[in-house]
Amino acid sequence: MKSFYECSLFSDKEFQPKATFSISQQEILLDKVMQNGKVSFSKIDVGYDCLWFKQENWDSNKPTIVIPIKDNKELISITIDNLKQNSIDSLTNIIIVDDRSQKSLKDCVIEKRLSYLRIDNPKGFNFSMLNNIAAKIAHSLGSKELIMWNSDLWCVKKEYFNELLKRHRDSGSTISGSKLVYPPIEYSMNKDQDSDNIRSHFPQMTGGKWRETIQFGGSGWVNTEGRSPLTYSPIHRFRFKNKDSNLVNSDKGEVFVTGALQVINLEWFISQGGLNPSLSKNFQDVDLCLRCVESGSDVNYFGKDIHFYHDESVSLMKEGKSDKQLQSDHILFAKIWNNKIGRFIF
Repeated sequence: MKSFYECSLFSDKEFQPKATFSISQQEILLDKVMQNGKVSFSKIDVGYDCLWFKQENWDSNKPTIVIPIKDNKELISITIDNLKQNSIDSLTNIIIVDDRSQKSLKDCVIEKRLSYLRIDNPKGFNFSMLNNIAAKIAHSLGSKELIMWNSDLWCVKKEYFNELLKRHRDSGSTISGSKLVYPPIEYSMNKDQDSDNIRSHFPQMTGGKWRETIQFGGSGWVNTEGRSPLTYSPIHRFRFKNKDSNLVNSDKGEVFVTGALQVINLEWFISQGGLNPSLSKNFQDVDLCLRCVESGSDVNYFGKDIHFYHDESVSLMKEGKSDKQLQSDHILFAKIWNNKIGRFIF
């Protein structure tokens, strides 16, 4: 695999996390889009400076949840409280990854007796590296399972979390996800009937019609050839469906599950180089799952009688939805997968 497609830290077999440490990661970023449609990428070296604090009760026999967050102390406090109310903190190690927050979230995290990892870099948001660095720490401390968990994802019942882990393990799944549902208004952080995201992108669902419907019910693809660099674009299938519909209230093999909630075999994740560092903002979760399926391993969606709440609009990126990095991610993902995607979806 190319150096800019895998996390450089993973090659350090002797790595043990210190209170402060730094790594250099080679990445590629879109340079030019020419009139003939050809593109060029530049190689860049990005430095990641890390501050690490391990929770006192770290248990290498437990899976490790990784939650990246930037600035939003109110949101991460709600999410941590939800995990504690459902005793998820007693079942797992939890690393809160502070992504360049203007005001450190360390005190907020440590008083909750969780692990804290702050990562600073001069480039900007890189979801892949935030999770990769935390994953390497968890692996070095003995964890066997990684759980990627969005800062706006909430557990509905402890039993649902236990059942997801059980099905993941019993099936021998490499990557597993679950049914994600928009939260009811009384549960949501945003107490407005309709979020900005719904009003802007799904106006047909305003008036609260979207609440308690499907946010993620499995993988889907739409043909975007001629309108996008991608021949087929990945989408959340069955969005806004009834959460009890047989289409989503089921367990099934999948092509991908959303990175908002992924249970991953950590040894496999490390062996694969982790999330692609050059896909900083978009598509890295789909890319990981496609690599998993391509290698002959299993990606599974477990949604039969279990679900989690995803308050999607709360953590949507505030750093621009049409910037150069997103364009770079779009084109790079297309270059990696356009010629291969048909074998997975037909």
